[in-house]
Amino acid sequence: MELHERLMRARIDAGFETAVQAAAAVGVPYPTYAGHENGSSGFRADKGEIYAKKFKVRFEWLMSGVGPQKDLASKYREILLTFDSLPPDLQESYADVLRKLAAPYQQQEPVQAPAQAKAKSSSE
Repeated sequence: MELHERLMRARIDAGFETAVQAAAAVGVPYPTYAGHENGSSGFRADKGEIYAKKFKVRFEWLMSGVGPQKDLASKYREILLTFDSLPPDLQESYADVLRKLAAPYQQQEPVQAPAQAKAKSSSE
């Protein structure tokens, strides 16, 4: 994927349907942004930093295609900060929902065979 293709992917994934919307949100003249996205002109690291921040992608991915597109660590921090800002009753409600969603993925305690359980209880 080329630089301009990654820019377009980042824009779309960030929820900007058009290049016009993205240019306005970033504060770049539309012809400049359109040239960056259609590949007719490249862009330097300083613009790449602005685009990466606005579209919430990793700068390294945007500029070179290296690594994952999203920085999951900062996404998790954002989620935790949002969670911490909720009132305590809502935090508990959300925590219950998360526990229920996570339940199928939790490691279950191994079930002891009846003979092992009997031997353990008689030795106590």
